[in-house]
Amino acid sequence: MSYLQFLKTAAFRKAILRIVLIYVGVLAVTWFGLMWYTDHGEYISVPDLQGMTLEEAVASLEERDLQVLVIDSIYDKKAKPGTVLEQSPAPESQVKEGRQVFLTIYRNTRPMERLGVKEGDFAAVAFIKLHNKGIEFDTLYEDNNVYVGSIIRLVYGGKRVNADSMIPRGDRVQLVIGRAASSRVMVPNLAGMTCKEVETILDTLGLVCNCRFEPGVSSPSTQDSATFRVCRQDPPFDPSSQGTTPGRIVDLWLYNEPCPTDTSNSDF
Repeated sequence: MSYLQFLKTAAFRKAILRIVLIYVGVLAVTWFGLMWYTDHGEYISVPDLQGMTLEEAVASLEERDLQVLVIDSIYDKKAKPGTVLEQSPAPESQVKEGRQVFLTIYRNTRPMERLGVKEGDFAAVAFIKLHNKGIEFDTLYEDNNVYVGSIIRLVYGGKRVNADSMIPRGDRVQLVIGRAASSRVMVPNLAGMTCKEVETILDTLGLVCNCRFEPGVSSPSTQDSATFRVCRQDPPFDPSSQGTTPGRIVDLWLYNEPCPTDTSNSDF
């Protein structure tokens, strides 16, 4: 029997039919198996979690066989800490069982921010920097012809701070800003005082203290600074003078008592 004659026989037709039936059967089993495995046509509605605490959100999702993952947290002083801000997928979205729901929540603790503002900065620039960092501030203006429109000092919690100080976001600092002054300040006689005493006096007068210690002493912390006393000052004390402008630096030379007889060299 030739090949063409075989193709016309009932045996060939039965073989072809068996192959087709097996193929259709495999497809049907695969289809229904995937339907069962993926719960085809069965979806879960995502609840609205905004405003819930994290614990409430987790409980609500677990009831629907959904998982939760916190992907971000932000700070807002007006919001209730630990509550949900945003979610993905959005409320009422239809998802499969076991799907992860991503949450953004409000922080429980305030982040710390580097102050980033230093003495001498323009006040207008300092305002923008602090606003962007979420740090509140008050302003106090002092007569100071050297720092007109600029920061004279920064105060936080009653203490002087600098650009590297870490401040909780939302807290308040005080900016002391210089303004033009026509008045003159008389530099007092500071002889015999300690650096700390001088700083207090000059600060109230709007003057800047610059203490210099005797050779070999790079910082007052290296020895008891209370034993070092002013032996020379510039500008000097002169009751007959017209004084100096606010913001002027007053240079002071301090020695451990007693003062040397010759203090004319200002470069020690």
